Amino acid sequence: MLEPAIEQPGTAWSGGGELLRKAAEGESVQLPRAQGLLPPVRADLHLDTVTAMMDRGLTWQDPSLEASLPALLDAGVNVVVQAAWIPRGVEDPRGVALGKLHRLRNMVQRSGGRAAVVTGPEQLEQVLRDGRLAVILALEGGTALTQGIATLDEFRALGLSMVGLTWTESSSYADSSAEPRTKGGGLTAAGRSLVKACNNRGILLDVSHMSDRATAETIAASRAPVLASHSNDRSQRAVPRNLSESLLTALARKGGLVGVMFHGPFLRAGARPNRTDVAAHVKALVDRIGAEHVGIGSDWDGRIRSPVGLQGSRDLPALYRDLKVAGLTDQELRLVAGDNLLRLWRQVWELRVPAAHRGGSP
Repeated sequence: MLEPAIEQPGTAWSGGGELLRKAAEGESVQLPRAQGLLPPVRADLHLDTVTAMMDRGLTWQDPSLEASLPALLDAGVNVVVQAAWIPRGVEDPRGVALGKLHRLRNMVQRSGGRAAVVTGPEQLEQVLRDGRLAVILALEGGTALTQGIATLDEFRALGLSMVGLTWTESSSYADSSAEPRTKGGGLTAAGRSLVKACNNRGILLDVSHMSDRATAETIAASRAPVLASHSNDRSQRAVPRNLSESLLTALARKGGLVGVMFHGPFLRAGARPNRTDVAAHVKALVDRIGAEHVGIGSDWDGRIRSPVGLQGSRDLPALYRDLKVAGLTDQELRLVAGDNLLRLWRQVWELRVPAAHRGGSP
């Protein structure tokens, strides 16, 4: 188990808005490396890069990846959530998760010091001050938690900091949006215990892929804000994977965050969407629930059908330009680009309970 760290709030960097403006206008930018200066956060809330690397025998530097390390650095991205994705029906889901978590740690170790795994907001801030890429390890699929909280702690010791209780396969903890159960569905009793355990450990809870009922019950059960790392607005594109108006409202009222994802069929029906369609989706979501609750969760390297003009991480500065054209203010753009993630994790971290103080709680 990782030792809990004491949070050291960072010094705000007054030049952040100007840097983000330059990036959005296509100018080259240099992140500051001076200690104490916290640059603007530029985050992607969901990547499946490790799966693409393992399936295709690639390194993180390979240019065929949508979110290769060089592409992320060239775009000025300084925080990524890298998911250990658990496919449906695998014989040993825990083993799959362990293999991907170890591979994620290995790829960061081989980054030449350009990236670092972070397990709390104070570590994230320090990595940003150092001018490096912060990597948050996530689990996408609760079927891997074969021994419940014991497996959660096993994964946490490897750096796991975000948990999604389902993928397209319902788990013993919650229903998936792809197969909601008619009886005994939603968030199960085991799921409620796991939500509490994540809260106690400062682990972020991800409701993407969960059924409507499971999502609503997770938001209600959690004492900390939750996020949907890669989900869209169902009122703009009516598919079960997207979030309904009531769920968006509940998530925002809890202080949560929605990462707009780039899979074309989840953005529009029919013709392939383009980058301006993504910007319009983000702007409408900002207008609906507030910029404080919107982010970007591309789902790159996850076999998605990307919009025209958003073929990989190097295209993110162009998306920032489109968001400005769509009507986002400099402050709204800074929130959506990544500041919201740091704010949310600070709130989750403040509500954690150290093991010595949990009594009989998980």
